[in-house]
Amino acid sequence: MEMPGPTTLKMEANVLVMGADNVGKSEFIYSHNLTVDGREILFHIWDVPSSQEQAEEGSSEEKRIQWADCFVLVYSICDRASFNILPLKIQFIKAAKEGQSQEKVPIVIVGNKRDLHHQRVVSSEEGRLLALSLDCGFYEVSAAEAYHGALMVFHGLAERIPDTKLALKKGTGIRGIVKTMSAVFARKRTDSL
Repeated sequence: MEMPGPTTLKMEANVLVMGADNVGKSEFIYSHNLTVDGREILFHIWDVPSSQEQAEEGSSEEKRIQWADCFVLVYSICDRASFNILPLKIQFIKAAKEGQSQEKVPIVIVGNKRDLHHQRVVSSEEGRLLALSLDCGFYEVSAAEAYHGALMVFHGLAERIPDTKLALKKGTGIRGIVKTMSAVFARKRTDSL
């Protein structure tokens, strides 16, 4: 087992993954360690399926956006509607995040289901152009290569995060999610009474 050298910077970043329709309606929360360019980054990933996003009112989505440092927006290359809502989502994120500072928000757009090319309705070119116009990263991945695709996406995301953003994030990761989730769910319970 190799110890990280003294040159390795240990950092944390909160990532919100939006729009991926996972099996089931639940949210996934997990951590992923990645070393990129001498930075060891612990990503805290909060994965929100699109079915849940649509069922919610805006304030819980806003809380998640405030919690996150960077964003992965997923659409299906077989579903034009999932692609068409991206500009609006990205504007919403930028308005919420960049209002506070002049720093650009690291956002990566991911076209999913690349292996279903015979059902493709959104071209790679469209995805690339949208990402370019909104100053985002762009990747296409398939379920068949989920691990490799995720690795690529997080590498790309890491390259877009300035050191200053990462270094400040000590210890707010998972605890921050739990706090935010508790607030969201506590309010939901009282709303439904």
